[in-house]
Amino acid sequence: MRIKRRLGPANLALLALYFAPVWGAEALRALTSPYGGFEDRAHATAATAIGRLFDLRLDGLMHAANLLAGVKLVIAAGFLAYAIEFARAFVVGREVNRETLEFVLMLAAGAMAVWAMPALALADAGLIRLHATQLVLVAGAVIVIVIERQIEQAAAATTAAREPDAARQSLTQSQGLAA
Repeated sequence: MRIKRRLGPANLALLALYFAPVWGAEALRALTSPYGGFEDRAHATAATAIGRLFDLRLDGLMHAANLLAGVKLVIAAGFLAYAIEFARAFVVGREVNRETLEFVLMLAAGAMAVWAMPALALADAGLIRLHATQLVLVAGAVIVIVIERQIEQAAAATTAAREPDAARQSLTQSQGLAA
């Protein structure tokens, strides 16, 4: 049986090649920084918004900044794991593990909400461009995968509807031969 190559997993693999090194480097820079990553405007905006939301003092704000950097590092590792999974599936000739694909995509979409909302509220044009670009990349991957799933389910439903007809015809033909 030949494996059909799909656009969604390949699209997400390309995103993984972008997000894994970029978010991984940003997260490591924030985690190793003596300032908790507050020299990066995007990271500082998200950490400050969380600090305001939970009314955190300086030590709590530093913990929130480190937590955000850790989450970003985990997501970068998830993208890296997906890139490895995609490469293995491509070489072996099998489909990509759906759970890995969905988990990485869910993490990326959630992270985009956490990092993009404070930047949008701040109304900084540079941050909005950065987050809007990343948001469009992730949203595009979600849309492609959702549409592929709908096409796949419609094809499966059509095949399932045809199978009883084919079974009925073969039964009728076998009964006609027996008579």
